[in-house]
Amino acid sequence: MQVNQKNWQELIRPSKIDIQSGKDKRRVATVVAEPLERGFGTTLGNALRRILLSSLQGAAVTSVHIDGVLHEFSSIAG
Repeated sequence: MQVNQKNWQELIRPSKIDIQSGKDKRRVATVVAEPLERGFGTTLGNALRRILLSSLQGAAVTSVHIDGVLHEFSSIAG
């Protein structure tokens, strides 16, 4: 087995994906995917942001809240 193939097979994959609607079910949702490989949260967040910005007409992502993160340069444990 090649090293690259082995590395891809041993990646941490999310075992839990939870989606909950907010008060306004058409506009607000909370999505939790865990656990993730180090750095994959940023990758998924950027991809989701780009998809939402390019796909939604008349709407825009104005903010993202991550529990325990004070500002955009905070490091996240784990």
